[in-house]
Amino acid sequence: MQWRLIIKNKKILVIGAGSYQTDAIQRAKDLGYIVLASDGCPNAPGLAIATEGRVIDVTDVAANLAWAKEAKIDGVISYASDIALATVLAIREALDLPGLNKGPLQVSLDKSQQRVLFAEKGLSQPKFSVVTCADELDDAAQKLGFPLVLKPVDNSGSRGISMVVDYQELRVAFEGAYEHSQKGQVILEEFVKGTELTVEGISIDGKHHILAISDKYKPEGAYRVATQLAYPAAISEKTRQEVIELMTQAYNAAEVDNTPTHSEVIITLEGRPKIIEVGCRGGGFYVFTRVVQAVSNYDIVGNWTRLCLGDPLEPIVRENKGAVLRFFVAHPGKLLTISGFEEAMTLPGVSGGLFVKPGEIVPELKTDGSRTGWIIVTGETREACITVADRAFELVRFESEVASSD
Repeated sequence: MQWRLIIKNKKILVIGAGSYQTDAIQRAKDLGYIVLASDGCPNAPGLAIATEGRVIDVTDVAANLAWAKEAKIDGVISYASDIALATVLAIREALDLPGLNKGPLQVSLDKSQQRVLFAEKGLSQPKFSVVTCADELDDAAQKLGFPLVLKPVDNSGSRGISMVVDYQELRVAFEGAYEHSQKGQVILEEFVKGTELTVEGISIDGKHHILAISDKYKPEGAYRVATQLAYPAAISEKTRQEVIELMTQAYNAAEVDNTPTHSEVIITLEGRPKIIEVGCRGGGFYVFTRVVQAVSNYDIVGNWTRLCLGDPLEPIVRENKGAVLRFFVAHPGKLLTISGFEEAMTLPGVSGGLFVKPGEIVPELKTDGSRTGWIIVTGETREACITVADRAFELVRFESEVASSD
């Protein structure tokens, strides 16, 4: 790519201005850019941080494009948001702006397209089948065998994902996945036992740079919701290199370029990496905006912003520091009290927040949105961060009024 010279007062339109985009919007302003931001929620905090904010739904292509033309923007971007990507792409193509193109974006937003593509390329991944109605379930399950994981082909945040062990659970799980799919398609995958990893990076001019790898903890149960990510992943150097090689092959197969990447891999019990999914965006929930830089010392937010404006980028940096993202999960029911949270926030390297307040209902842990709160711990090593996270969890206590089963 031929980068343009930096032009003072360039304008960038940010599609999506929620809580997890505020750090990135502020970073773009700190770099000296004029930041326009749109979001359908009038109270989206990023609207107040931006140079100018407008209440426009992130999926409203026409209204966002009209504003982009009116403002004569120099770039358009979204930070760690699947739902905004289609609008970003439409504006980028209409105004011939830098960034990711249509092909790989479509693959990243459709798990079935990923599976078919990677199967054609012979890449390591779980066995799968795509179904569009309940009548197709039994045949697909018989071919794959139990246990199985069911997912909507086009959703994120663990919505509609569940694991089943027999035919009795299959139809209920299908209905849960189907209602979360805009395309009306559900993917069935063999359940692979092993260690799940998240892989964070950025692709620039055909080169794929892996910046941070975590291992992921998920409690036992039907719903596949992570409650901890720890960096760097507790894997051997040989396995790390195999993961990087597999993801490089996957990104090349999907023609991924000029985008952050957030992907998931599982290391089987035999030590073999398999692709779970590939995403052409930064990791959600502060992973992109806070964690990746803390681990790698590379300003991924600032450089992704520069890339979308056609400005020169900083050299890639890959350090390997520690971080832990851990989620509180209170007992389902009415939350009565929270204690120890303020003290936990005074521990070294700790930041955090709560999703549920006393008097509100704690839901069963079924999706990412069911979690009660969170902490991020950053430090020099994985072990040091885990020690601090453990101490924080010892301090914080949730008291819930358990709902009656009558």
